[in-house]
Amino acid sequence: MEKEGATAYSEGVDNVGVCRMAEDKKCSNTLIIKSLFVFFSMFIVLGLSSSVNAEVEMNIGLLRQPSTVTTAVPEYLRAADNDGEAGALRAIGDANGTGKFLGQKYMLNSQTSDDINTLIATATSWYQHGTRFYLTDLNTAELTRLRQSLPDDAVLLNYGNADDALRESLCLQNTLHTGVSYAMRADAIGQWLRLRRLNTVFLVAGPNAADQASLAAVKATLKKFNHRVVDEKVWDFDTDLRRTASQELPLFTQAKNYDVVWVVDESNLFGQHLPFNTWLPRPVIGSHGMRSDGWHYAIEQWGAIQLQNRFKKDFERPMTAKDFAAWVAVRTLNEAVTALNTAEVKDVQRFVLSDRFQLAAYKGRKLTYRTWNGQLRQPVPLFYSQALVATAPFEGFLHPRNELDTLGVDQAQSQCRLYPTF
Repeated sequence: MEKEGATAYSEGVDNVGVCRMAEDKKCSNTLIIKSLFVFFSMFIVLGLSSSVNAEVEMNIGLLRQPSTVTTAVPEYLRAADNDGEAGALRAIGDANGTGKFLGQKYMLNSQTSDDINTLIATATSWYQHGTRFYLTDLNTAELTRLRQSLPDDAVLLNYGNADDALRESLCLQNTLHTGVSYAMRADAIGQWLRLRRLNTVFLVAGPNAADQASLAAVKATLKKFNHRVVDEKVWDFDTDLRRTASQELPLFTQAKNYDVVWVVDESNLFGQHLPFNTWLPRPVIGSHGMRSDGWHYAIEQWGAIQLQNRFKKDFERPMTAKDFAAWVAVRTLNEAVTALNTAEVKDVQRFVLSDRFQLAAYKGRKLTYRTWNGQLRQPVPLFYSQALVATAPFEGFLHPRNELDTLGVDQAQSQCRLYPTF
């Protein structure tokens, strides 16, 4: 006896879906519909299953030199041992968090050594086992050697070297730069000075190679924005300023009237003592005082607080500019793989430098790469120790292609033509 209420649904069809009478037209139509439904359901399920099972794997290498500091640098200004690497690890976690739903898996291998031969041997071994993408934090000479030692299809993502020579003249093939350059940092401050009508500068720089490379960028910025240098001095003393700053530095910065003191001290040997110790009561900018770089822990807009909190939870310290640059390097690869569903090096290379690539990176706008030198276009924050001051580029600084290209080496000033090497 059939149950009441089931008659309308099962009319002409028994409990196992078999027609009671072949001539029942309604039954035949029902069977056709059910068969088509089952067929397309199986097609969709099998298609999704095969796409998930066909996992895309990407092995990423990270090669870095340990930071070198002198005993004169205070402990609180020394970089963490995992500076940069921590950002890459955070990005690997983010990528695998979504990758597990997309059939993607990302792995990071890391090697730290002050011996470039060791790093080259490690990179070569990784290459032989399938690694094609390498994050690097090396000085210019070592980075050049690494590039020359690896096959052409290996892609380097430089997150730790700000040298403008890499973007202007050396033009290493298949090399991207995710950290901001010295020129980008200087131009961000130069624009701010122009807006604030602070036009006269007292310039102080350290003597080492990084200081001089950064100083060259600062001088180019001062010329670009028509700022005038009142005086320029080199700090090459070994005085312990922790005890004598209030006596030494006012005399050292004695000069004609100036609007700001621009300090260039990439090693933290003296610059931290300049604020409030200058001859004239003027703001200190540059490597100390009000600074510019790719990231700062005070950035909280555009969802950045989420990244800041995740990072601090993982590593129990704030995220640095170098951490952010390494995070962006991994996210660049993650974005390409997600869009293409492949980790093939040629496909990833072309996509990253194409108009299709746009990276969301908590900076208020999509980021892209400059096709001529591989530099990541990005806004540059200006900040001091406790707060964000502003973000460059500023309104009124125009560019025919992209206003972010008002920061750093533009195409006309660069000898590089990277895109054809990809």
